[in-house]
Amino acid sequence: MNINQTSALNIKKILILGFIMSIIGLVVVMRIFELSLPNGYEQVTNKKQNINNTNHERGLLLDRNKNIIASNIYVYSLKAYPRKINKPEKMIQLLKEHVDFNDFDAVKRKIYNKDKFEVVIKKNITAPEAKRINSIGIPGLEFVPVIKRLYPNEKVTSHYVGHVNKEMKGVSGAERSFNDTLDKGENVQLSIDIRVQYAVRDELVKASKEFNSKSATAIIADINNGEIISLVSLPDYNPNTSIDPNIISYRNTATLNLYEMGSTFKIFSIAAALESSDIDIDSKFDARKPMKLSKFTIKDHHPQNRILSIKEIFIRSSNIGASRIALKLGNRKLKSFYDDLGLLKLSTIDLYEKTDPITPGKWGDVETATLSFGHGLSISPIQMIEAGSLLFSENKNTSVTIKKREPSYKSEKNNFISAKTKSILKELMYENVIFGTGKKAKISGYEIGGKTATGEKSLNGKYDKNKLVSSFLAIFPAKNPKYISLVLFDEPNNKVDIKRSTGGGATAAPTTAKILMRILPILGLP
Repeated sequence: MNINQTSALNIKKILILGFIMSIIGLVVVMRIFELSLPNGYEQVTNKKQNINNTNHERGLLLDRNKNIIASNIYVYSLKAYPRKINKPEKMIQLLKEHVDFNDFDAVKRKIYNKDKFEVVIKKNITAPEAKRINSIGIPGLEFVPVIKRLYPNEKVTSHYVGHVNKEMKGVSGAERSFNDTLDKGENVQLSIDIRVQYAVRDELVKASKEFNSKSATAIIADINNGEIISLVSLPDYNPNTSIDPNIISYRNTATLNLYEMGSTFKIFSIAAALESSDIDIDSKFDARKPMKLSKFTIKDHHPQNRILSIKEIFIRSSNIGASRIALKLGNRKLKSFYDDLGLLKLSTIDLYEKTDPITPGKWGDVETATLSFGHGLSISPIQMIEAGSLLFSENKNTSVTIKKREPSYKSEKNNFISAKTKSILKELMYENVIFGTGKKAKISGYEIGGKTATGEKSLNGKYDKNKLVSSFLAIFPAKNPKYISLVLFDEPNNKVDIKRSTGGGATAAPTTAKILMRILPILGLP
């Protein structure tokens, strides 16, 4: 080996040794730097790792068109470490200048409390806010990332979607119904159409203000598969803010409130009579004078004072006529038909917010007569949708749902009532909008069928004529229904014009027309 080769080998050994020493030096420097950092660094790192590795994000809630209606965002909690703050006065002054606090005195007390290792002084700080505050360089502070549920539609979907608690567990609405699936990080597609929901809520809010109602409800469902396209309950709430379960807006009136619905029940009593007796569409009933039954007297709101056909009883909404129909049918048959409709049971909807109907303690002639026009049995609005769907649907659905059905979903043919009875009922609903109490629901160019109702609220066994429940049940298109809807106002009253009617024909029917004018093109109905 010559001198040049020996020299080159030595240089190579020196370079390799230098590289190894550099690596060792870098590792030592990094360890020294890590040891020089405050303990909080390790805590934050562990928290971030915990969020990323163990607490996977909650699944999304999507509408039927895959628009996001519940998602997740990162926000930050601002912490302070009182024992590590040497100059709390200076820190407090900086905080006051650059951070907005609801109760600054409480923040001061927390910072001066040396008994606490760490204190949270502000929650729900957005990423841009955290960056701005951090750039000020205030010592003794730490930002801790937190996952929070975000509802971009705010009040619009509150009762349908529901909300989660601090632990990100669903406590109401779809969030609770599908909590286990969402908790695994899986998305859930709901049957709601957010475009329809916006239009329905907008019109219902305006009408509720106009009629000064205590509360209001609107539900729209696909009549053939039970999907709830829209569900609005007023008053509502913003699920992005703190929830107070004691306030009235937290209550889902569509599924929890119970009402004696009134004349929409004439659909059911007439259907029962056509199916289970010798009564037909041409049968006549005496409505020339009020009907006395035991100690009760049944009257008509708009007396016809003549013998009426079934069609006239329906279109003129005669309580006397409906009572005579039900009594001829018989107590047992009417009760059995109502039970089969689901009116005497808990709703099948896949929401936890629902309650059992209030049914009669006994079922005699008086109950049969009054139940024919919706007095004596209290049900929720969603039960009215379920019962109506069972009558008018072509498919037999076991339940209504807030979840979008699978594309492969198929149902048996609905034979709950005969094709003849169903055809008669559809014709009655259509003619009631053209000629009867539902005329204000009429829309040019569309075939709408419907029945109005005006029920009086009962208090201590007595009905109050000044406290009404006004509603309108609609099917559309009337001759071949694809959708069913219910609009209801609880205790509407007109302070501006006290002479103006607050019945279903004057409140819920025109509101339904306004809603349908906006949503029929969205639903693709020609």
